[in-house]
Amino acid sequence: MKSEPRHGTKLSGRRHFLGLGALFASLVPGAARAQQASGWPERPIRLIAPYPPGGQTDIVSRWLAERFRGVIPQAIIVDNRPGAQGMIGTQFALSQPADGHTVLYVNASTTLINPVIHANPGYDTLRDMAPLVQLGTAALVLTVRPDRGLRNVADLLELARRRPGELTYASFGIGSASHLYGAMLEREGGVQMTHVPYRGSAPAVMDVVAGNAFLSINDEAVSVPQIREGRLIALAVTGPERIETLPNVPTFAELGLRGGLDTLGFNGLVLRAGTPPEIIRRFADSLLPVLRTPEARARIREMGLIPTALGPEEFAAVLRAAAPVWAAAARASGARVE
Repeated sequence: MKSEPRHGTKLSGRRHFLGLGALFASLVPGAARAQQASGWPERPIRLIAPYPPGGQTDIVSRWLAERFRGVIPQAIIVDNRPGAQGMIGTQFALSQPADGHTVLYVNASTTLINPVIHANPGYDTLRDMAPLVQLGTAALVLTVRPDRGLRNVADLLELARRRPGELTYASFGIGSASHLYGAMLEREGGVQMTHVPYRGSAPAVMDVVAGNAFLSINDEAVSVPQIREGRLIALAVTGPERIETLPNVPTFAELGLRGGLDTLGFNGLVLRAGTPPEIIRRFADSLLPVLRTPEARARIREMGLIPTALGPEEFAAVLRAAAPVWAAAARASGARVE
């Protein structure tokens, strides 16, 4: 199938595009919609996970592939394409035909941070992506080893002031949400630390466990198991409220540290802009009823996300609203990749 031009859909046009998809869904019965979707899916669907195995993106992607076996009449195959803070996988997914057979796993880093901090990201989120579903929002957890002798964030900041530039914070990539939260903590706490980027959340957390990095503000999915095993302790979480898995751990906001530390990330799925609206609607209609079941919501929560299960129009609205918030945080962090 011939690939459509990548940059032909403007934001205003896509608002209209998504609106037509919703109107189509409201007028055409489900069986007729399936026929209208040109036989989609005609072959297995590739789910591009733009991070390495072992992290939250990979964990959730593989659960999705298994959970939707039989729900969608073709297999979903996870394709890990890590590198460049998610840009390699993202660019690849957006270069594929807009026919609904390649779906991309996204988060705040790949959608709203990378296009700001990279001189040439190769894509524009609001132009080049067609939102499919938002899976959930995500809080990150500040962890250190128990033998560091720290009881709380105040202890950490006091130590950082005594040892400017010596404490290292591991992130899951330059310009990632993990990196930005670390930069926010430096700014809000009036301290200087050293950023050490990794190619994914799992290796970043494991190097804190190993003692090669001092701390990390990282995904709940990879942090909580280490906390439960006693290898790490949690000092604070991002977002506006405490999380279920760590009810005794305060938010940064409770500690008087805001400056973006009270902002939640998000995870979701997108298709390439230009995908026919009937395919977007059929795909979303297959996913959402399952994602909204108590069993799926519980499993999503176990994997470190606060389940939302938003459809295409709602997810598009989230991206539009969150874009200026994360852009401001990215610029304030000073992160820049030429």
